[in-house]
Amino acid sequence: MENLVRIIPIECKFGPVSAFAYYVDAVEPAIIDTGVHISATQDIEPVLAEHGIRMEDIRWILLTHGHVDHLGGAYAVWEKTGRLAKVVIPKKEARLLRDCNEQIVDYKALQGKYITDPVIQEKHITMLTTDIGGNIEPELEVEDGDHISLGGGLSLTVVETPGHSIGSVTFVLDGLNFAFAADAVQMYGGLSGLPTIEKPRLYRESIHRLLEEVRPSRLYLGHPFRNINGELQSAQITGDEVASVLQASLEMDAKLADVVQRHLSGDTRTHESDGIYGPFESIAAELGYTGDPRHLPCTFFVSIHGYQEEINGRGKYNDPEKI
Repeated sequence: MENLVRIIPIECKFGPVSAFAYYVDAVEPAIIDTGVHISATQDIEPVLAEHGIRMEDIRWILLTHGHVDHLGGAYAVWEKTGRLAKVVIPKKEARLLRDCNEQIVDYKALQGKYITDPVIQEKHITMLTTDIGGNIEPELEVEDGDHISLGGGLSLTVVETPGHSIGSVTFVLDGLNFAFAADAVQMYGGLSGLPTIEKPRLYRESIHRLLEEVRPSRLYLGHPFRNINGELQSAQITGDEVASVLQASLEMDAKLADVVQRHLSGDTRTHESDGIYGPFESIAAELGYTGDPRHLPCTFFVSIHGYQEEINGRGKYNDPEKI
């Protein structure tokens, strides 16, 4: 069966970064994630055309989570299907699809709270709104254990894998254990050099679930992530490398938890700084992090904030409407 299921990775490029969408060939073809607004015409349509596939034939648009670099192109792809494709998103992040203003709410609660320059904030908000094509009412809001039939005996199971975001899911191709995890697995981080983790406890629980319960035969990620040596790896992982990638993700989580614990607790608690790393200057120094957190996406601020919340006892699961 493995050789009968065609998966087409599509690299969606925007600025200095890129995110992967995945086409799953089936009786009812699916696209998993969609890049940003321009990705539909710039990347997805031409790549599919090279394989003799028309956009209007897509019947499912499956979104792993609500971040703009994975959801932003959904409206444009949906339009190109004649609005016939069914749009699916995790229930906990459906608000980010049906109202793009919710993206701004999340931005201000995470990155925005550490970026005090109003000019930079406005620039970020403009970028976020530009990268989203429009609001969509989802056909389905999925939860853990839900199934999606693509016809011809091919189906996907929804596995909740939160942590990168509160509602992230992995779509697992039944019978083959191909896991489309997107950003739920981040190794040692992406282009910026750090993983983006909003909820550390949930993140490590999700990695353990993939490693011990799902045990994917293939892992399809949302970006190329770095190994321990800082080298960017393929976003499509197979065989024995799958377990190694999952273990690497746990190792980096443990490292971040240790560093942040030492710098943000007791007498070593860090203080406000005029530098670009704000109250986390000493953490950046120990990690050897030299990226500019004023750029979007602001991985550094999101992740260190998440570990700080965990230390302070506020990292437990909360209703997403109250985050």
